[in-house]
Amino acid sequence: MKTLRGALPMVLAVIAFATAAFPQAPFPSMETLRANIRIATERKASPEELGTLWLALGNRYHDRFELEKAEEAYAHAVHLLRDTSLQSQYAESLQGMGVVVNTFGRLKEARKYLTKSLGIYMALKDETNTAQAHLALGLELFAEHKYREAEIESTAALKGFEGTTEHNAGAVSMAYLTRARASCKQGRCRSALDDVSQAQSVIPGSLPENSIERISIWLVLGQIQMKAGLQVEGEESMKQALRLAQSRTDLPPAYLVALELVILRAQRTSLKAAHRKQQAKHVEDQIRRIESEAPAACNGCTVSASALMSSAKR
Repeated sequence: MKTLRGALPMVLAVIAFATAAFPQAPFPSMETLRANIRIATERKASPEELGTLWLALGNRYHDRFELEKAEEAYAHAVHLLRDTSLQSQYAESLQGMGVVVNTFGRLKEARKYLTKSLGIYMALKDETNTAQAHLALGLELFAEHKYREAEIESTAALKGFEGTTEHNAGAVSMAYLTRARASCKQGRCRSALDDVSQAQSVIPGSLPENSIERISIWLVLGQIQMKAGLQVEGEESMKQALRLAQSRTDLPPAYLVALELVILRAQRTSLKAAHRKQQAKHVEDQIRRIESEAPAACNGCTVSASALMSSAKR
């Protein structure tokens, strides 16, 4: 079963995607995959074989947050698998491409890929991946400020997950968070807190406190609390998200920097909206320091909470 890569812009408008969609590719390694692609190309392997190899390589790059390389690999996979019998892998390639270009801020292009992926999974009657695709599309729509549509897609994802035995708790949690944010953006922030509670309840107790899933929950909780007028509680929730993120020294440096920036930028936005100028200035200083110390960390991508969370590593 695959897990949604990329799931929150809400957390990046890449913490929009941050945890739940593609399978984290096990072996072979990227070096082996590249060698296999070279050999397969030289012996003129079938589109199915080559496309599957490029898809696996794209997933590996995505896991490492090497997003430009992931986009290139997914593009090869999409081209090669389009007219083959491997329509599930083709849909996965489209979804991978959609998540990556969403991370780069190319939202309408991302919607095109994600909508096509959803249609294929629905035609295949693949309930688990259809639910994942609804979530991916909901995250993208949220990034486009299409909040009503995002709420509809995240609700469809939750209904889909309820009807399947195979699903990832992180994906279900992300669907609740996406719906909560979309509801709050439509003026229903107090009731949105119920969805945040649901997101927290589905996460296994064995998951570390500083898992990407729990960081996402703290961040979204803080955003919604601030919007609902619970400013003290909201500020503390967002500080907790940042503390937990900064403890993730196991993450690739580029990912860790992007994660910190997503949280800090979300804090800044919420504090400015609440007219807490002094606190917002302090956060702004932190953002400038991190950007000056790691200017090329994300290579120009406009990661959102949603997107980052979707590509997240546990």
